[in-house]
Amino acid sequence: MTAQARLDEALPESQHRQSLPVTTLAAHGYIVGDVIGQGTFAIVKKAYWTKYNRTVAIKIMSKATNGGVVLQKCIPRELDVIRNLRHENIIHFYELIETTMRFYISMRYAENGSLLSLVRKEGKLPEPRVRRYYRQVVAALEYIHTAGFAHRDIKLENIVLDVNDQVKLIDFGFACRLRGENVDPSAVVKPHLSTTFCGSHAYASPELLQFKPYDPIQADIWASGVALYSLLFGRLPFSSERKTNVVLEKIGRGVRFPAEVTVTEEVQTLIKQIFVPVEKRITWPLLGRSLWFYIELEEESPGQDVQKSAPIGLDEPSDIKRRKIDNKA
Repeated sequence: MTAQARLDEALPESQHRQSLPVTTLAAHGYIVGDVIGQGTFAIVKKAYWTKYNRTVAIKIMSKATNGGVVLQKCIPRELDVIRNLRHENIIHFYELIETTMRFYISMRYAENGSLLSLVRKEGKLPEPRVRRYYRQVVAALEYIHTAGFAHRDIKLENIVLDVNDQVKLIDFGFACRLRGENVDPSAVVKPHLSTTFCGSHAYASPELLQFKPYDPIQADIWASGVALYSLLFGRLPFSSERKTNVVLEKIGRGVRFPAEVTVTEEVQTLIKQIFVPVEKRITWPLLGRSLWFYIELEEESPGQDVQKSAPIGLDEPSDIKRRKIDNKA
């Protein structure tokens, strides 16, 4: 008997457990490939769906290894989003498979990877390209919030690009409802306040870091600002330090812009409107009406960033001016 055969014989239960997802997915027409993502609560694998002749991503969540909070809150939240949200800048979900041991979520495969991978590969990105990506993030967030949800885990890892270089938001495990299912969305209600800490320290708003009841919509806006800054400058605006007091101290000093990177005054203004205390932070629809979405930018590629409408379809503001500044000044 070979060494490998003896090892397989010694670990039959482990081998059996590992083969279960492959067997289950094969029964539904999936040929499972490599792991393309892994988080605290799930693993994501690339697969070929023979039924529809397409490549997909499959998120696999174990009922046995995940704790009660994940099973009772995170997974139901994600399934709630899957059933209710459809938008061109949200990853498209194909089907849900549930067994006694696992959940399998089949979704569109993002051929061009995450924005985090892109920044790690290319560093800071050109401002016109960043604006195009951020416009799509804003469009997705406005749709989510209007539909009565908040994402609560916006970060570069959770923003992916398809084959056409279009943004798709993923990973709704921390998403929450902002109102009941039968509440009139046009009704005036008090902001929903959350008390659950979600997401990364680097993307967390100060009120969240202080463990205060917080408005998830405003927390999403702050996190989107961190993503925007990171794309423009190739670095985080504050800190990736996990010590809350350190991050809060750096936030308290105010956002700073690297002297070696030149960006427009308009985008600096928008970032400053995001990175302020929640009572002063920019809100919808003012974020979508930011002058930055309308100005002309140098080095725009033909047909790529020519749309001058706001992400949320509002009228174009008057007195559009293009200004560019050098941060060394």
